Amino acid sequence: MRAPFRALPAVGLLDQAMAYVRPHLDPSIPVCLRVRTLWAAVVAARDLGVSDVIEAEFIQLANDTELRRDLGRHADDDLHHVIRWALLDRNPFA
Repeated sequence: MRAPFRALPAVGLLDQAMAYVRPHLDPSIPVCLRVRTLWAAVVAARDLGVSDVIEAEFIQLANDTELRRDLGRHADDDLHHVIRWALLDRNPFA
């Protein structure tokens, strides 16, 4: 039996959001702007999945774009802090 409609490819909205922000996290951009961009991206994507998945995906994105490396010694704490605040819709830069 055939379905009366054509199946659409499954593309996650979170994946699309991360693909959109990836070029804005390029290592040639100053690290302070990249951290703010990451925060804004998490704020925009916070309703696209459960918080632990969003956090894990954006941590991986920070690793992939070398943001974690550029943050230095306390990178893990800084990234978790920025992402947590973004998930709570709070601004750590104010």
